[in-house]
Amino acid sequence: MDSRLIFFYYPRACSLAVHIALEEAGLEYECRLVDLKSAKNRSPDYLALNPKGSVPALAIGQEVLTETQAILTYLGDLKPALKLLPPTGDFARYRAHEWMNFLSSSVHVYIRSIFRSSAYAGDDPRANEEVNTQGVRNLAKAVAVVEEKLGDRQWALGDRFTVVDAYLFIMYLWTTDERIASVPARPNWDRVAENVWQRPAVRRVVEVERRDRNYPVPAHWRTP
Repeated sequence: MDSRLIFFYYPRACSLAVHIALEEAGLEYECRLVDLKSAKNRSPDYLALNPKGSVPALAIGQEVLTETQAILTYLGDLKPALKLLPPTGDFARYRAHEWMNFLSSSVHVYIRSIFRSSAYAGDDPRANEEVNTQGVRNLAKAVAVVEEKLGDRQWALGDRFTVVDAYLFIMYLWTTDERIASVPARPNWDRVAENVWQRPAVRRVVEVERRDRNYPVPAHWRTP
């Protein structure tokens, strides 16, 4: 059975979480850049592979899996000994999905409404401003939820790194973007993001991605 992994991504998109999980799992995979800025995600070839035109996508032999949470779940289960995702029957697994659902359905949506308000407001400048402003308010509420859920933990699920932390990491990077007018203090999220950044696999992935798109990271994280 053909089980080759081909990973389709764009730097600092939510595909970063999958990129980290692939590297943490020590899997052999091929990276293929899908340049969103030049609309390569809308090319006939990519749409034939993934009609949604989104990233990430993971080709697994003849199968193509999309959506960040689905791919993270697959990768977590692919190498169970690494415990990148709690096993079926462990209540922590449902907490993992609770986290990932919240990140995709709420945090991602709020940040998108700030970065791409026109997706919700069309071409009306005033409507765009209102969507952006409400997005900042919504994000502030979401940050408060993240802070409460993390508490004093070192990782999202407790005492070990999981794919949830990779997903939290990309959302954290987005919250440091200068396009967001304000973000509440988030010491718990700061701590977890710093823990993720210290992982060698994460640094390798960010170094690779920044060759294709030199996106900013917090100043104290920057590699020489």
